[in-house]
Amino acid sequence: MLSYDRIEKNIRYQIFKLCHDSGGGHIASSLSMVEILWSVFSTHYKPPHDRFLLSSCQGALALYCVQHALKNQEFKLSEFLKEGSDLTMFPNDDLPFSDMTSGSLGHGISMAVGMGLHKKFNTAVEGTLYVVVGDGELDEGSNWEGIMAAAHFSINNLIIIINYNKVQIDGTTAMVMNIEPLVDKLTSFGCNVLSVNGHNTEEIIDAISTIKQNKTEGPSVLIAHTIKGHGISFCAKDLSWHYRVPTALELDFVKSELDVH
Repeated sequence: MLSYDRIEKNIRYQIFKLCHDSGGGHIASSLSMVEILWSVFSTHYKPPHDRFLLSSCQGALALYCVQHALKNQEFKLSEFLKEGSDLTMFPNDDLPFSDMTSGSLGHGISMAVGMGLHKKFNTAVEGTLYVVVGDGELDEGSNWEGIMAAAHFSINNLIIIINYNKVQIDGTTAMVMNIEPLVDKLTSFGCNVLSVNGHNTEEIIDAISTIKQNKTEGPSVLIAHTIKGHGISFCAKDLSWHYRVPTALELDFVKSELDVH
């Protein structure tokens, strides 16, 4: 069995290669959430009752490459950005592993609250709601309205995972719009809050297990501390990799650095 480290290195290479081959995507954001998405889908996500929303839509490359690593046979990575393909720049709800069409930030939490209310008022409907949001995305007030509603309506099967890489398009979150003290804010809004190393798969898996085993009255938030561009030396913390498409030479270097065969 491949170790988590080897699997995740392969996923990172696929992210880089997919962006190179297709000419589009968001590499740095995707690299920062590999372990988050792998932890959710490899261990916890149970269709058809669970729901998954990638509100932080710039992680689409990571979502697709994680599904590829899990041997999802319902699509081919080579279809990304091809005309008529469901593998669009941002995830859409035509995909079996995506329950929202994303693109505009700030909507995932509120959409999950609506799904949670449906489950609450239809007791035969079970399952966990997973929403991945970005830290820069939390600049938008709609997220906080959604969190407040989730607490008010006691949506306790909602797990919000914050990809806290502390960098957004225009700079650091501290400089653009400081969201600290984040734990205190979330707690005051009625959330059960846990923090993890967002690049430690076992820690993320265990934290989600803890949340599911110890249901609280309201939603739970997992703050995953990550590094934007993590895993590739020249991408880490380099803002240009939010949009950049790699060259063939850079792809060869990444293949060597990650020791992918």
